[in-house]
Amino acid sequence: MNKEIEVKVRVSNLDTIRTKLQKIGTFQKKVYQKDVYFVPPGNDFFAQDPVVEFLRIRHQKGKNQLAYHTAGDKGKESEHTKEYEVYINDTETMAQILTSLKFERRFVVEKKREYFQCGEFEIVLDEVKELGSFVEVEVINSSKNANYTKADCLNFLHQNSLVFQEVVHLSYPELVMRKERK
Repeated sequence: MNKEIEVKVRVSNLDTIRTKLQKIGTFQKKVYQKDVYFVPPGNDFFAQDPVVEFLRIRHQKGKNQLAYHTAGDKGKESEHTKEYEVYINDTETMAQILTSLKFERRFVVEKKREYFQCGEFEIVLDEVKELGSFVEVEVINSSKNANYTKADCLNFLHQNSLVFQEVVHLSYPELVMRKERK
């Protein structure tokens, strides 16, 4: 299990941020991800407000996985996510197992991601289909970073003049759900 502390912001221009990150950090990788979200019978995670848990199959070349995430301290400065993830070889069979167990496929989120390492932070530039451009700042999981908070992630953005439009408190599937309701 990993404990994730991160902040997500909406941005208008990933190119400007990418240029700054190339000066202060190290480019790690670029990937395409397709996340398929499921809910178990009788427990629609996305009917909760706020959403505090989800189950997904992630399609990513060489790193397909099944993941269950649950939020702790939602809405507080100490907010974090507990992540339970396992790699899988066959995403289609995993999806068939879930649907055979009456899990319902709810949302699909497709994104192109670029990862940068900047000291204690992992910075991810996201171009999300139908949602736009985002930057995620995540504390790298280690014992020396155990006391970091979301405020530290925001401070990283401000200290490095990484301009953003707004802090986004919703997950990508929640943003998709709200867009579909409009």
